[in-house]
Amino acid sequence: MFRIYPAVDIMGGRCVRLYRGEMETETVYSRNPLESALAWEKEGASFLHLVDLDGAREGRPVNLETVRAILKEVSVPVQVGGGVRSGKDVELLLSLGAARVIIGTRAIEDRDFASEIIGRYGERVIVSVDAREGRVALRGWKDESDIEPVKILEFLSSLGARRIIFTDINRDGTLEGYDTSALDPLLGRGMGIIAAGGVTSLDDLMALKKRMPGGVEGAVVGKALYSGDLDLASALELEEY
Repeated sequence: MFRIYPAVDIMGGRCVRLYRGEMETETVYSRNPLESALAWEKEGASFLHLVDLDGAREGRPVNLETVRAILKEVSVPVQVGGGVRSGKDVELLLSLGAARVIIGTRAIEDRDFASEIIGRYGERVIVSVDAREGRVALRGWKDESDIEPVKILEFLSSLGARRIIFTDINRDGTLEGYDTSALDPLLGRGMGIIAAGGVTSLDDLMALKKRMPGGVEGAVVGKALYSGDLDLASALELEEY
């Protein structure tokens, strides 16, 4: 499988993109994230990637009403994350219609929590592993750890997780292209990987698709779609099931 995930990032109730996750670099693309989500669906997206950026920083869902509206109105599946730090958060988002819930910081720091949530919800939860300079970042990318991404992958695999989202923070929102060298150490380890961070062109997507045998299952695409550097219809031609 290789799937394209258009991103809808919400901050302050608006659809924005950031540069390397830095809040002060926001570019507002729409004051109505629901309109953005519906537009990507209309253009043929088969799955959406929705993140509450305020929630990621505050450690709790913040833009919940906007998330609720999107989940109610779109008909394609949506994976949702940002500030999901408890079982109640996971249950709430699933009850609102999320196809998958993205968990990050707490799953990485709390093995018991990760084990419980993955054991209970299986493939309906997906762990986001976000890295900068080869080390995992936490709490909305504010804090850096000493943990290498491959160690998180091994840990999650031992709990029965089936896939992760891997973001290269240094490339995220830069339109500099995807750095496969950051991704390659994670391949061939029996874990499905959705790549994120810097996807800018069809060449980036084709390079990722070539890594399907190593576990790559798709790519999150954000700023390149909003800026017009990448055409969604062309990107969707690379999808494979």
